[in-house]
Amino acid sequence: MRVLIAASPGIGHIFPAVPLAWALRLAGHEVLVATGGDGLAVREAGLPVADVCPGLTLVDIVKTTVVRHPAMFAEFSTARFTDFADSLPYYAQMMNDQPAMMDRYVQVAEKWQPDLIVYSALTVGGLVGAAKLGIPAVEHGYGFFRTEGYGRRLRELNAEVFDRHGVDLPERMQSIDIAPPSLVGEVSSGWPMRYLPYNGGSHVPDWLLEEPRRPRIAVTLGTTAPGLGGLDRVNRIIELAGDIDAEFVLALGNTDTSALGPVPGNVRIEGWVPLNLLLPSSVGIIHHGGSGTTLAALDAGVPQILLPDGSDRHVNADAVAARGAGLSAHIDDVTKDSVDALLHDDALRVTAAEVRDEMHGMPDPRQLIARLEAII
Repeated sequence: MRVLIAASPGIGHIFPAVPLAWALRLAGHEVLVATGGDGLAVREAGLPVADVCPGLTLVDIVKTTVVRHPAMFAEFSTARFTDFADSLPYYAQMMNDQPAMMDRYVQVAEKWQPDLIVYSALTVGGLVGAAKLGIPAVEHGYGFFRTEGYGRRLRELNAEVFDRHGVDLPERMQSIDIAPPSLVGEVSSGWPMRYLPYNGGSHVPDWLLEEPRRPRIAVTLGTTAPGLGGLDRVNRIIELAGDIDAEFVLALGNTDTSALGPVPGNVRIEGWVPLNLLLPSSVGIIHHGGSGTTLAALDAGVPQILLPDGSDRHVNADAVAARGAGLSAHIDDVTKDSVDALLHDDALRVTAAEVRDEMHGMPDPRQLIARLEAII
C-alpha cells in the first residue's frame, strides 16, 4: 500500500513517526512524507519528502499568527493548559493563517494517491486530504495528550478549509498512542505503540563516544523555543553550573549562542547533538518540556527537570512530575538543589527507570503494520 505521512512543519511532529515509516518500508509498503520547515530534516532518515510550505519555518508560521492575533497569542503563551483540548483554538488559528499550506497537503495527496494517510496530531491538511480521497486517516500521537474527539473539534475550528474542499471528516479514523499509560491513564481507544527516539542524522563528536569524567547533565531547549523565547533559561543554568560537580552539555542546535558570553569550564556548548546518543551517558537532562525531548528522556530512564513555557509543555511537565520521574519548575525557581536532585535523588532515578521499562514493553511499530493494512 501507499502511505502518506502528513506532519506539521516541525521536527517534534514528524520525528516520532520515523520508526513507523521505517517499519512500513521494511514491510514492503511505499511511504511519502508531507511536511515543511524544520521538519524537512526527516529527509536524513532516507524518506522522500514533499515540502508543503517552501521558504517557511515553524517559527515563521507562529510569528505570522503573533502579528495577526497579538492578544490571542499573548494569552496562549502565558496559559497553563492542563487539558490540551483547551489549546486547540490557538493551533487551529495558526493553520487558518496558512491556507496555502493546508491546500498543499491536499494537493500532495491528490497527486500521489495514497491508500492511507497517517497524520500528526493537529495536521488538519492530512485530515482534509484523507476525506477528499475517501481513505482512512490515522492520527500519530507525539506527546502526552489523549486526542479522542479532537477530529470533530478541528473540523469546527478549521471549517473554512474543509468547506473549501467540500468535505467533512474522513469516515474511517483511528489513532496511534505513544504515551506511556502510567503517565496519562489507561483508558484510550487508540492503538498503543512504543516510542522509539529518532533525533536525526549528525556527526558524532569524539567526546560523546568517550566515558564522561564526571556526571553529565544535558541541557536543551528543542528546535522552536529558542527562536521564540531566547536563551534566558540557558543563562540561568549556566549561572548555577559553576557550583555543581557535573559536566553540562548545552545541545542548542542551530541557535546563535554568541550572546551567552563566557561559561564555566564544566559547560560545553554544542550544536545539534542526537539525544538518543547523549542521554545514555547522562545522569539527567534540563529542558523546555517539549514532547520529543520528554519522551526521549523517559525512554533512556533519565531523570529530568522540565521548564515549560506554553504549548503542550505544561501538560508534559505535569505528567512527568506527577509520575515522579522528574521535576517541573519555572526557571526563576530552579536552584542548585534542584539540579543536585538529578545527581542524587534515588527516587527520581528509580521511577524514571520504571517508566523506561514500561515504554520498552509497549508494541513496537512493526506490530502495527497488520492493523494499518487491515483498515484500507
